[in-house]
Amino acid sequence: MARIPLARLAPTDPAAYRRLRWRARAWTLAVAAVVVAITTHILVLTSSSDATTRKSAALVFLDGSLLVILLVPVLWFQWRRSFHARPQQLSVDDGDGTWMGVPELDEAPRPHLTLGSGEEAPRRW
Repeated sequence: MARIPLARLAPTDPAAYRRLRWRARAWTLAVAAVVVAITTHILVLTSSSDATTRKSAALVFLDGSLLVILLVPVLWFQWRRSFHARPQQLSVDDGDGTWMGVPELDEAPRPHLTLGSGEEAPRRW
């Protein structure tokens, strides 16, 4: 039998889930704002008539890329934590298999199929 993580069986708080989801959304908006600010700054630098200013756009691009690379794991962590806190919608009438995350366990067992699966074997000769 497969092991079921205890975190998925524990009851979850809907208010905590909403708080974590809003926190993940806020982080996403903050990262999007940073990307937009860096992009507009690069566009301003590249549209300049000074050659030195245009060359400095490459440094801003590298700094911005490094910052985005560092912020992506933070976003991933925030959204993953929000997903794991999501409450499960189960009814009282559900069986043990559904509560464990395997609803197939609640179905009646099927009869065993033989090699011919209950049908006559085809004639080869």
